[in-house]
Amino acid sequence: MLKLDWLTQVKGKDRILTGFWAILYSCAAIFMAVWYMYTSGFGIVSTETNRGFYLLFTSVLVYLLFPASRWAPKDRPSVYDVACVLLISVSIGYWINQYMDYAMFRVTEPNNWDLIMGIIAVSMILETARRALGPIMMILAIIFIGQIYFGPYLPGKLSHAGMPPTRIIEFTFSTQEAMFGVITATFATFVFPFMIFGAFLERSGAGTFFMELAKSLTGKWRGGPAKIAIVTSALFGSISGSSVANVVATGAFTIPMMKRIGFRPKVAGAIEAIASTGGQFMPPIMGAGVFILATLIEVSYLEIALMNVIPALLYFVFVIMMVDLEALRSGLKGLPTEEIPKISKVLKNGWHFVLPIVIVLGLLFNGYSPEVGAFWGTMSAFVLSWRRKDTRMKVDDVLIALRSGSSANNSAGAAIGALGIIIGGIVLSGLGLKFSAILVELAAGSLLLCVIMVMIISIIIGMGSSTTGSYIILSVVAAPALIHLGVVPVAAHLVVFYAACLSNITPPVCVSAFAAAALAKADPMKTGFAALKFGFALIFLPFGFVYLPPLLLGGSTFEVIYTVLVLLLGFMSLSMVLQGADFINTHISIQKRAIFTIAALLLLLPVSHTLNLVGAVFLAIGWFPGFIASRKKLAVL
Repeated sequence: MLKLDWLTQVKGKDRILTGFWAILYSCAAIFMAVWYMYTSGFGIVSTETNRGFYLLFTSVLVYLLFPASRWAPKDRPSVYDVACVLLISVSIGYWINQYMDYAMFRVTEPNNWDLIMGIIAVSMILETARRALGPIMMILAIIFIGQIYFGPYLPGKLSHAGMPPTRIIEFTFSTQEAMFGVITATFATFVFPFMIFGAFLERSGAGTFFMELAKSLTGKWRGGPAKIAIVTSALFGSISGSSVANVVATGAFTIPMMKRIGFRPKVAGAIEAIASTGGQFMPPIMGAGVFILATLIEVSYLEIALMNVIPALLYFVFVIMMVDLEALRSGLKGLPTEEIPKISKVLKNGWHFVLPIVIVLGLLFNGYSPEVGAFWGTMSAFVLSWRRKDTRMKVDDVLIALRSGSSANNSAGAAIGALGIIIGGIVLSGLGLKFSAILVELAAGSLLLCVIMVMIISIIIGMGSSTTGSYIILSVVAAPALIHLGVVPVAAHLVVFYAACLSNITPPVCVSAFAAAALAKADPMKTGFAALKFGFALIFLPFGFVYLPPLLLGGSTFEVIYTVLVLLLGFMSLSMVLQGADFINTHISIQKRAIFTIAALLLLLPVSHTLNLVGAVFLAIGWFPGFIASRKKLAVL
C-alpha cells in the first residue's frame, strides 16, 4: 500500500515545506529525475531540451526550498519565490522553443525578445547560485561578465577591445557556449544520472552495507572507528562523489563512534573530512568534476578512472597510516568485539549491493557511455533490492529515491548556470589564454614555480566555490599554463582538480572540515588545520602528476610498481614525521624524526633511483631497530 507521509513534508537547511508546497516540490523533483533517467537510458531528446530542462528544474527546486533571505518565510515559498519560478520557466522555455530559429536565422542578430529573455534568464540563474551557495559565485559571474564590457580599461595584458551589452547577452543566453554550454550538458547528461544512481543505492540499503563491511574489516584495529570512517567514506564517496554529502551521510555514524573510543572532537571531524574529500577522486564513480575533466580534454571517463586508482589508493593508505599513529599516540583501541559484525554475515546479507557498481564498470569497459552505465546501475539497484525482504524497494522507496537524487543535485546544480556564465566571459574576452600567458611569465618558465602558483590560485578560488566550480574555472585559466610548459593535458587538469579538492580542507574556508566540525561539535578552524595535517598527501599528489608519470600509468609495468613502492615508503616516513610516532613507540626522539624527514624527502621528491635507495636505507636505519626490539619483547612475553 502506498504511504504518502513523506510527500507532505520536505526539509531543507533553512526551510521546511509542508502540504501543497511539499507536494509541488516532490512532483517537480520526481519529474526531473524520471526525465533524466529516460534520457540517460534512451537519449531521445533534443540538445536544447536536455540542457534547458536541467537549469530550469534545478532553479525551480532551489527557489522553492531555499529562502531568498533570512526574513523570508521558513514554511512556504514567498511571492518573490513564486515570481522567480515563473520568470525562469518563461525565459528558459522561450530559449528551448526559439533556439533552432535563432541558430538558423538570427545568429549575431538577436531580436528584442531574445535580449529581454536573456536578461531575465541570466538574472534568475545568478539568483539560483546566490540562494544555494551564497553570494561569492554570483559575484564572480558578475565580475567575469563585467570584464567583457570594461575590457579597454583592464590593466596590461588583460586589456581588450570590449563588447556591447547586446553581444554579451546574446553570447551568454542565446548560444550553447556559455550558460547552456558544455558544463550544463555534462551535468545533465552524465553527473545527474549518477546522483540518482547513488540515491537508489542508498535507499536500497547499500550505505548500511558499506558501513557494516567497514566495521567488519577494520573495527578491531586500534582506532578502529576512524578506519571505519576512512573505508566507508572511500566506498560511499566513490558513489556519491561529493565531499560534503559524504561527510553528512557517513559522519553522522562515524564521528560519534570515533569520539566514543577517545578521539578528540577536532580529530574525529578532521578524519571524516579528509576521508570524504578523497571520495571525490576515488574510482569507480568519483566526483562530478571528473566528468567535466573527461569532457574538456576529450579522454574517456573510464581512462580517467583507471588513472586515478593509484593516486586514490596511495592517498587513503597515507590517511590510514596517520590515523593508526594517532590511535597509537592516544592509546586508543578498536571497537568492542560484540559490536563488530562477522564479515561472512555482512557479505551474505549484502553482497548484492556490489553488483550495481560491477554492472556500471562492466558497461564502461565494454564501451558504453557513463549515462548508460548510470541508467542500468540504477535499474539493477532496484531489482537487486528485492533479494531481501528488509531491503526491498517499494513504490514509496522508488519515489523517495527519485526525489532524493534531485534534491542532492540542488547545491551542485545551482552553480552550473553561473559557472557557464563565467566560462562564457572567459571565452568571449580571450581571458583564459591571457591569464595563462601571465602565469607562465610570472613563473619565468619554471614548471615547479608554475605548479605552485596554480595550486595556490586553485585553493584561493576553491574557498568560495565547490570543487567542481573551482576546477571548471581553473581548467580554462590555469591548466593551459601547465600545458604550455610541457605538462600533458590530463596531468595538467588533474593538478587543478586535486588542488580544488584540497581547498575543501584548507583553512580559512574549508567546507568539508566545517561540515564535519558541526557534527563533531568542534572548532571549525582547528578541525580544518587538523584535516590539512591528516590529508597532507593531497599536497604532494599534484606535483607527482607532473614529475612522476608512472603515477598516472605513464610508463612500463616495472616503472609503475617501482613508483608505487617508493611513494608508499615515502608516505610511511612522512606520516611518522608528522605524528612523531613510528607504529611501535608512541613518541620518537628528535634524532629519529630527522632521519625520517631525510627519508621522506629522498623518497618523495623526484630524484634519482640511487637517492631513492638512500632514502629507503635511512628509513630502515630509523625504523627496523625498534621493530626488531618490539618483536623480541613480544617473544619474551
